[in-house]
Amino acid sequence: MANVHVDYGALENAASRLTGGQHEMESQLAQLKSLIDGLVTSGFITDQASGKFQQSYEQWNTGTRNAIAGLEGMSGFLNKAVSQHQQLDATLSQSAGG
Repeated sequence: MANVHVDYGALENAASRLTGGQHEMESQLAQLKSLIDGLVTSGFITDQASGKFQQSYEQWNTGTRNAIAGLEGMSGFLNKAVSQHQQLDATLSQSAGG
């Protein structure tokens, strides 16, 4: 038989840190995109290579943003786990108490 131990504070802390990390990474990506956009418009201009470089960067940026967005789902899962376990505990307590 499985035992259950749920540390609500630990789960909430992890969820909060995931959300904070997501926001930090999104901010950093925005800064890097601005850097690259500026580079290919004034510091790295060629007939072909600069455009291909920017296109490659855009693909990487999109994929990275999608991966980082996954942190929102993970954070939400942890918060929901806390909520659901608290509800279950309250329901079981009421059942046991009469």
